[in-house]
Amino acid sequence: MKRLITPLALILLAGPAFAQSSVDQDKRIADLEKKIEKLIKLDTKKEEPKDGGFSVKFGGRFHLDSTYFDGSQNRLTNGTFMRRARISFKLGLGKDWVGEGDVDFAEAIVNIKDLWIGYTGFKNTLIQVGQFKAPFGMDTLGSSNATWLMERSYSDVWTPDRHMGVAYATWGERWQAKANFFGQAINDTADAQASADAGGYKVLDDHGYGAAVRFSFAPIMVSETKAMHFGVAAAQRKPNAGAPDVYEVDFSGRPEQNKVAKAKFLNAKVANVDNYMQTGVEFAGVWKAFSWQSEYQQNKVNRRSTQTLKWSGTALVATTLAEQAASVVNHSFSTYYGQVSWLFGGQRSYDVSEGLFGKVAPSKSGAWELVARYSKMNQNDLTALDPVAGGEAKNTTFGLTYYLNKNVRFMLNHTMVDNGLNAKASKAYSPTGVAILNDDFSITSMRVQVNF
Repeated sequence: MKRLITPLALILLAGPAFAQSSVDQDKRIADLEKKIEKLIKLDTKKEEPKDGGFSVKFGGRFHLDSTYFDGSQNRLTNGTFMRRARISFKLGLGKDWVGEGDVDFAEAIVNIKDLWIGYTGFKNTLIQVGQFKAPFGMDTLGSSNATWLMERSYSDVWTPDRHMGVAYATWGERWQAKANFFGQAINDTADAQASADAGGYKVLDDHGYGAAVRFSFAPIMVSETKAMHFGVAAAQRKPNAGAPDVYEVDFSGRPEQNKVAKAKFLNAKVANVDNYMQTGVEFAGVWKAFSWQSEYQQNKVNRRSTQTLKWSGTALVATTLAEQAASVVNHSFSTYYGQVSWLFGGQRSYDVSEGLFGKVAPSKSGAWELVARYSKMNQNDLTALDPVAGGEAKNTTFGLTYYLNKNVRFMLNHTMVDNGLNAKASKAYSPTGVAILNDDFSITSMRVQVNF
């Protein structure tokens, strides 16, 4: 309807423009503008679903990457990679009910990302049921369409991310709070079953579960483009179900890159885990063209009672006295990052109701962005008994992004990886067949990103 209104108006205006005096023409234009405004209002009302109606809005994204490694002693694969290829939808399910879904097809595998239904009948409130991101980790919670660099910081390695659960979120003019109780993610459950089938055993342990809470406050909130953010968050989880009586958590991760090369240089794994508690603090802000974001997180692993049996790969066998003593030692790891951005011709906004940054809004001629980030993760906890040598690594990344418009951007990132104490990839990546320590290298990546 709106597409027809505009040309109709031009036709109506063009005729009298040649036949009437300027005074008559101005009056006629004013009358026609009023009529057009009424038509647009009527058309808009027709498009809006009535209470109890149904509406759906489809969207999607694809992120196509090209990655090149330089200086590595390991054999790391250069190449192109479809980082994300998603179809999403948002639903209006009647008065005060909404829903959302997001399905990924990258790597030729179908993965369910978000899939939830929500109630919005209370003021400034959302109650969710389904699969969605647990409220922990500012970097993880932001949309992949709005990340400042191609990949998130090291902190994304161990954040809860998406899980099946229920959540309650509420917000005010300067703050937001969200609490979430969750079980395993859809993919975690499927992966555990696949591993069990391949290993010839049954998944006998209960599924893992946990809870997360996050609170953020904007002490300075001049506008969406002039704000300062402080946040705190905590999450406690049980290990996912796996091989019988193992109760293992795996914090292994890649050096802030896509999966074109799957080598992981940080590899902390802890078995016989009762739960692990993660805490984090956030400091971020935006002031016109300049914006910043930083987090510090600690991850404390609490063990179960003495482990008397262990999984050998084919059966449960008795543990030794030394293994029993080591099985009750708790461990602690940490990570932090800080990133800054400067925009030319565009603006990043802050959404206080979510305590997150949104996508960049470029000008009509597009926008350029310069970004720098420093991050560190420590997965070493070298206790006297049962030391965990998961490795320590530091990354320095510089990024240049061109925003063609709000739906298309081109990204160029360069990351310098400094692998420290105990950081190493699997020996399968070594040309000699022996795991290589202190392998420092750089990563250059490019991305074409389209979202709609």
